[in-house]
Amino acid sequence: MRRIQFQCLLLLIGFFLQLSQANAESTLIKFGKETEWKYQDDGKALPPDWVQPDYVDAKWSRGLAPLGFGDRGLNTLVRFGEDPQNKQITTYFRRAFQVEDPDKLKKLVLLIRSDDGIVVYLNGKEIVRHNLPQGQIKWDTRAIQAIGGVLERLYQRFTVGTDHFVSGTNLLAVEVHQANPRSTDLFLDLELRGYQDEKELRPTLTPKAKPAAVAYHSQHYVDPKLKIVDGYVDGGRGMQLNDQGQARSRRELLIVDRSRDESLRKHLEFAKSDDIKSLEPVKRAFRLAKYIDQSMTLEKDNRSTMAAVVLMTREYANEGVLIGDVTRLCGAGVCRHRALLFKILADEAGLDVALVRGNFGDAQHREGHAWNELHLKDGRRYLVDVMHRRFELLSPERSEVSRRYLTIDNKPWYGKPEPNEPKP
Repeated sequence: MRRIQFQCLLLLIGFFLQLSQANAESTLIKFGKETEWKYQDDGKALPPDWVQPDYVDAKWSRGLAPLGFGDRGLNTLVRFGEDPQNKQITTYFRRAFQVEDPDKLKKLVLLIRSDDGIVVYLNGKEIVRHNLPQGQIKWDTRAIQAIGGVLERLYQRFTVGTDHFVSGTNLLAVEVHQANPRSTDLFLDLELRGYQDEKELRPTLTPKAKPAAVAYHSQHYVDPKLKIVDGYVDGGRGMQLNDQGQARSRRELLIVDRSRDESLRKHLEFAKSDDIKSLEPVKRAFRLAKYIDQSMTLEKDNRSTMAAVVLMTREYANEGVLIGDVTRLCGAGVCRHRALLFKILADEAGLDVALVRGNFGDAQHREGHAWNELHLKDGRRYLVDVMHRRFELLSPERSEVSRRYLTIDNKPWYGKPEPNEPKP
């Protein structure tokens, strides 16, 4: 019966239309060191026309993003004045970019990490204001509140129209305001994406990716022989798919797309490197797990990721997020991010790895969880839990650890003897 239900689900979405977001999406300004900005950091007020494309900024400084001071990961340090206890309030930034045919773009998405307040202008028109008061913004206007903690790491998402685009050279101007002159840091990094149709903002499951996606959605288990390919979408347990394969969820929608995901491509280079491929399977899997844990941990000595991911869920609920962008956008990754990335890298590294979803805990205290299994040719299986840093051999005599891994209806996932097939 279970197999029939699974086949019916495959048939149900067999006619999903393949929509390539790689072609539909245009990255107009890229994150980080891919983009050079002009900036003015002398603490002086600028004339009102500094936001206009024809404003002369030839004498402004130049630097690669992220830009700022007092924070980690900066490529360009900006000045804050002579007195550390009385820093200048506002720093100004400009970036020109090209748009060949503005009529083709219907929506813009800005992903912005700023500390503290920010105003963004497109060709002289304000399109985003965050953490600043209403009314006229002056050079000494302070941000409403200081940004601190995990909120500092969050890239916030803004969707705006394209009314102010022109054909050819366009200008994005940004002013970053401090909450007080004793602020210890300033940060600016952003990405600007353009879409030809609002429908293209919706993550769409592709036909080649549907077997793994449907298996995970219905059985909560992706077999080692099923690969995670481009077009895979995961929105958690509550994800819904319409007849066109478009996904909806109250959580962020994770997308696998190697063509658009630069960070994922770097992870894959590591997974297929000679250093990794030369290791025997167990050591290979262990190295990948350690690599992902380091890549998706907020800080070296702080693995408390939940606060960052709660912010991400709030900011990106029902919005697409490339799996490689998770750490960049919120500074951390939880079990569903880590387990999916481990499966992708294990596929690349030639390992037989399953992707598993269920609960973790006991009858009194449990929570949703995701993990992996490493399957070896001699029949042995290892439990791989990157979130909890567990890597252990599964045996008929269940350990106290494996007893805590449950199905979604809270039955033991690893029964006695070991199961030969996944339990929904």
